[in-house]
Amino acid sequence: MVKGLEMQTETKGQQELFLKAENLLKIYGPTTAVNHLSIELKKGEVLALVGGNGAGKSTLTKILSGVITSNEGTLSIEGEAVDMNKYTPAVARTKGIRVVHQELSLCKNLTVYENFYIEQFQRFDKKDMKWRKQAKEMAREALDRVFPDHGIDVNAGLATLSIAQQQMVEIARATSDSEVKMLVLDEPTSSLPAEQTSQLQDYIKKSAGEGISYIYISHRLKEIMFLADRIFIMQNGAEKYQCPIGETSEEDMVARMGDGVVGEKTAEEEKTAMAPIEINKNIKVAFDNYSNGMLKKISKEMYGGEIIALTGLEGNGQLEFLQEVFFQAKKKKAGLHIQGKVAYVAGDRKKEGIFPLWSITDNTIISKIARGALFAPISTGRTNEIVEQWNQRLKTKCASNEDLITSLSGGNQQKVLIARAMAVDADIILLDDPTRGVDVGTKKELYGVFQEAAKEGKLVIWRTSDDAELEYCTRLFVLNAGSVAGEFNHDEFEHSSMLKLAFQNNEKKAENLEKKKAKSPKLYLLALIAMLILYVVCGALSPSIFTKFGVELLAVGFTPFIFAALAQTFAIGLGHIDLGVGAFMGLVNVVCATILDQNNALGILCLLGLLLVYSCMGLIIYWRGVPPIIVTLGMSFVWTGMAYVLQDVPGGHVPEWMVHLFNANNPVLQGILIWLILFIILAILIYRSRYGTVMRGFGNNDTAMRNSGWSKARAYWATYLIAGIFAMMGGIAQSAITGASDVNASATYTMLTVAAVIIGGGYFSGGVVTHVGAVFGGISLTMVSVLLGLLKVSTDYTATIQGLVLILILSFRLLRKEKLQ
Repeated sequence: MVKGLEMQTETKGQQELFLKAENLLKIYGPTTAVNHLSIELKKGEVLALVGGNGAGKSTLTKILSGVITSNEGTLSIEGEAVDMNKYTPAVARTKGIRVVHQELSLCKNLTVYENFYIEQFQRFDKKDMKWRKQAKEMAREALDRVFPDHGIDVNAGLATLSIAQQQMVEIARATSDSEVKMLVLDEPTSSLPAEQTSQLQDYIKKSAGEGISYIYISHRLKEIMFLADRIFIMQNGAEKYQCPIGETSEEDMVARMGDGVVGEKTAEEEKTAMAPIEINKNIKVAFDNYSNGMLKKISKEMYGGEIIALTGLEGNGQLEFLQEVFFQAKKKKAGLHIQGKVAYVAGDRKKEGIFPLWSITDNTIISKIARGALFAPISTGRTNEIVEQWNQRLKTKCASNEDLITSLSGGNQQKVLIARAMAVDADIILLDDPTRGVDVGTKKELYGVFQEAAKEGKLVIWRTSDDAELEYCTRLFVLNAGSVAGEFNHDEFEHSSMLKLAFQNNEKKAENLEKKKAKSPKLYLLALIAMLILYVVCGALSPSIFTKFGVELLAVGFTPFIFAALAQTFAIGLGHIDLGVGAFMGLVNVVCATILDQNNALGILCLLGLLLVYSCMGLIIYWRGVPPIIVTLGMSFVWTGMAYVLQDVPGGHVPEWMVHLFNANNPVLQGILIWLILFIILAILIYRSRYGTVMRGFGNNDTAMRNSGWSKARAYWATYLIAGIFAMMGGIAQSAITGASDVNASATYTMLTVAAVIIGGGYFSGGVVTHVGAVFGGISLTMVSVLLGLLKVSTDYTATIQGLVLILILSFRLLRKEKLQ
């Protein structure tokens, strides 16, 4: 075997270089993330990049892939020098470099195949209208190639997939480019089950043999020993050690990473360390034939002093088991008895764990503060003492506890979340794969923390994706399809028996998942129901509303507002809120009734100029980093001020040609309603277009979009340009309907448009909006005014009732979401 390794090393040594970096330096304030480091990679070589959390591995890969620019250093790819000041992810892609980041760089509001499109858009013919079909084929082929029998529907929304499935999509997407020459894989198997991990390893071996180079980052040393040709150990941003894989071992790597301190215990000694512990029956979690959601007929008792492992194939109820204990802790539910305080460490730290705008201190202490009295004073000294205690205990690397938690590496962020759970002194500690993405030395420290908690009489329930960690648990439950298929004590555990229980009857899982997805209702459904109910009630009070004349009369009245709601939909889709849309419509209305009436050419130029200024708000937000709410609010005063300069009182006259253009009579519908329908269709088509998909992507994960080579400035500019067009159409419609102007006529629209978008299924966080839903939401709010008029209720109550409708619909949405989950 040694001879084979020597021959393999000799073969690799004869290969030509693909990448060479020299003297790279990257400094963040007082922190040197990469310290004068040089590294090279041969064609077809698998280079394992190893090091503790905060060693600089992720920063180095970001430099090599163009995500960030180094302060110093040179880079050459295939013998060609690279201009580091112009080296971006887009340039790296042209060089054949792709990256799978530790934190998934996918857009969860898009489908699987849409995520493939935004990553591989250069491969699509701009004139081909069947880009969706091509993207679906690309996604299927890539997934099938890397993960045979993956069971992932490429039409599914990414958010409906498990973390493991999302990671499979991320990896397959990176490999889908036929021009790829180098892949950077940062913890690619951290969420993958054993079967998919093996499939990925087979793919890497095969593709490396075909000339693709790899930088492979992992804390799973067995994988590195199996895959790598060479190791490169980093410490404090610099090279610590490198050698061919045949000249090292797992123990050697651990010792070198920890300066020979880590690794003093053998695996046998670790087993011996699991001494019998005293059961604390005052702390208890008991399931008695319990079923809820995915969980089926579970009957198990767990006590303080135990470390319970939850294992099995990904997505078989392990996470649901943890969440059920956490969410039902303060409730008395039949079949589930919980005795003791509960703390939870989330597995998806980015989505469910960290508060990205908070400091390390605030992230650590929040749970402890939340358990205190409502208005109890917070002792800064005691808070700092607790944080410092756990930072030292877990060896969290940070310049200051007041730094943002996002300034830490992924592993150190995970330590903060564990510190948060441990600091509350809970009786029951729930761990959702807490060591994912954590280095070997830190893992051993955490194992000690968990064992100490058990020795103190606490109950630890631990979901793990790493079978090696099962050795640290007193008991383990194997879950299969939501049921406990088997149980092992620590001394009785056999890996083969566990796998047999995990795999039995598991072929039904994908089918059930697809059925669940098919039942998911549309986002706009509640808005549609609300609109129909209000329309029927209004029609019952005034039957003329059901006539063609009645429908047109209502529709003409709400047309300007619907245009405004459509404009707001694009802003909220980007994660912004436009607080100037109503004021902008008022200015357009005034321009139409003054300048346009007096001089058509000058009026049209003014409208186009206003549209250009409106679109530039996106650039101001991007270039200066000013919050959108500030920019749009400030511009609302500009719009209103300009309108008052042109016309300080209502009046003016709209050109006859505009009135006729928008109010032309025909046998089907009034002209203005035809315009509205056309623009509703246009809004839907824009969001379903190629660039509409990009805009939605920026609303969900702008970092991922920039890493894929898309321009954030262009996306912001385009979004505000499109929103401006719809807002301008609203102002023109207002002018055509009234024949005159009033700067305050649309002043109340701004906040109502936000309500319409949210009622229609949108989310303030961005990326998830529906234009049809915004239309239904807008009509619903308008129908409230009509209903109050029919009931002869004062218009003073209109805003109150509209607010109640908003709260009611959002409450139903929340209940529906909880039911689906």
